[in-house]
Amino acid sequence: MISYLFTTAFNRSLSLTEIENGRTKQLLMDTNFFLENLTSLGHPLNSLFLLATAYLIVSGVIGRNNRLGKDILAIFLSMCWLVELLSINLLLIAPIKDPKLLLVEMLLFLPIIIVSFAWWYWRINYSYFQKNEAETEPITFKAPPSILNYLYLSIDTFFKYQPSYVSFNTKSAKSLHLFHAIVRLNILGLTLGRAVSLATSA
Repeated sequence: MISYLFTTAFNRSLSLTEIENGRTKQLLMDTNFFLENLTSLGHPLNSLFLLATAYLIVSGVIGRNNRLGKDILAIFLSMCWLVELLSINLLLIAPIKDPKLLLVEMLLFLPIIIVSFAWWYWRINYSYFQKNEAETEPITFKAPPSILNYLYLSIDTFFKYQPSYVSFNTKSAKSLHLFHAIVRLNILGLTLGRAVSLATSA
């Protein structure tokens, strides 16, 4: 739900009127159309998402473990933030009228990325523990793993590529961490630099 709430805020604050007309604006309108449908109350896609979320929450409360349903929902939300990442990159090249727009969108996008990668790190290890086989644990921590470990790892990756308290031991874990690092460079390198440049030149 955290990702959904920030996705809603991301979409609501993306004012297309602050972008000059052109091909880039049209592409932003296309990506925004999907997010608008997801976050608009009463739209079938939004209603389906909220009903599925409510069902999974109730199932968890009464002790039913619907792992497949949660995975499908998480994959769907991951697709949503990939659309948002595309929007962020389109804003990098868009002729923006309001210099604060890109900075606001970036700040709203950061919590989505942090929560999403924390979930994916946890999910990779969860699969390992469920199989209960003599395979290499994908991600190992110096301390016993907990939900907070994965959240801290996701946050820490934005400041250092290889945190000293964790090891990535399988191809899937290493690939996920590499993708996380690429997204970090995209957000903190290109996007933050462009946002600050726009804000200071206004």
